[in-house]
Formats: sequence, structure tokens, C-alpha cells
Amino acid sequence: MIALEDIRSLIVQGLSTHVGKEVIEMNGGIPVGGYLTYDFSDGFHSTRGFPVVTQGSDKLVKMETVQFTVTFLSYDHDQTSRIQNALMARDWFKTVGHTALKEKVNVVVVKIGSISNRDIQVNKEWERRQGFDVQFRTVDIVESDLEWIEQTNIQRS
Repeated sequence: MIALEDIRSLIVQGLSTHVGKEVIEMNGGIPVGGYLTYDFSDGFHSTRGFPVVTQGSDKLVKMETVQFTVTFLSYDHDQTSRIQNALMARDWFKTVGHTALKEKVNVVVVKIGSISNRDIQVNKEWERRQGFDVQFRTVDIVESDLEWIEQTNIQRS
């Protein structure tokens, strides 16, 4: 199983400390001042091939590499602050965050997208934001009880 809550928690705490802004889930309660949002945008997908299946003691273990993307958006009162906060967030994934994710939750940063204007009009108001995407890889490990065939009837032809 993917430790999603551990991954989310590490990203939120690390970015919040590094950027000095609150980091919230997209479509969450809006804080006062500048802030960052995140969204696990496209789910978890197998990268390629089949899972590795092993058995040990009474467990069947399936391991496969999965990829996922998280979108980060920076909100603030002016464009320079929005871009600066997004740049600081990107830097965290290139340095401290890259190492922390790999060592603490077994997640590798694969690709960090470029920062782009992601302004959106909601009714008559504009949400001014700058954002980028980050692709990650991790290992999905699923354990289940090993089922033994105790007895069977064999028919000869």
C-alpha cells in the first residue's frame, strides 16, 4: 500500500517550512495572505510491466512501481510574490525535499515542471496564481494471505 498520508504530510510540512507560507489542499479553506495549494491530480499509475510477486512465510507480496503527479499553485497579492513563492517551492523539490522524500517515504522526484501562469476566472472574479507540476515515483507494495491448496481431486484422462 502507498503511504499517501505520510507523503502528503512530508510535502506539506517541508514546503510550509521552506517557503514560509501555509500549504493547503486545493479547494480547502482559504487563508489570509499568500499561500500554496497542492492537488494529487491524476491518481497513481503503473509505470510499465507487471508487478513483482514473491511469497514469504504465509504472505503473497506484490510490488510495482507507480507514478503520480502533484500540482502546486502559488497565490499572493502580487505576481512577483506568487512567482517567488513558486520558485522557492520548486527549489525545495530540487534539494532538501528530494532527499527527504527519498529517505523518509521512499518517493523519488522524477520531473519538476516549469512555472506557468495558471490564472482562472471564477464567475466575474479572477484567481491569480502561478503553478507547476511535479512527477513522482514510488513502490506500491500489497500483501495478502497466501492461499494453500490442501487437497484436490486429480482425474486421469
